[in-house]
Order: sequence, then structure tokens, then C-alpha cells
Amino acid sequence: MSFALFEGDERLTRSFPTEEEVWAAAERAGLVDVGADGKKRLEDHLEVRPCDASPDERTEPESPDSDLVFSRRTSAAG
Repeated sequence: MSFALFEGDERLTRSFPTEEEVWAAAERAGLVDVGADGKKRLEDHLEVRPCDASPDERTEPESPDSDLVFSRRTSAAG
């Protein structure tokens, strides 16, 4: 089973073999906060969940920057 970082139903990262690797990617991206108790936690709207890997997805990215998946959403300028 693979894991990824999600915001709602949108997957934000490539899939990883372990939850710990998702946490490491989130930390590299600046998405992990340290609580008052000193424990690391994801920003409120994010969660690590099981997922299926895409068939065309690389299991080992060329760089840590390729951990994140950017959606193809378009926004209206104006």
C-alpha cells in the first residue's frame, strides 16, 4: 500500500511506500508545524492517507522538488 499527502480529495504529493516518507516530503515543503507540545503536525487542512500509485509515476524522483503534485486547476485572472 502507498501513501500520499491530501488536501480534501486532492492528492498533493506523489505516492510513497511509507507514511514516514510522506511526512518527510511535507516537512521539506514547509507544510509541517510544531505544536505547543513540541510534536510535529501537518497544517490543519492536510492529512496523510493511503492511495494508489499512478502507473506513470516515478517511485524515486529526480529531486525532492518532484515530491509535490500540482493540480491542473486554472484560475481566472482579473
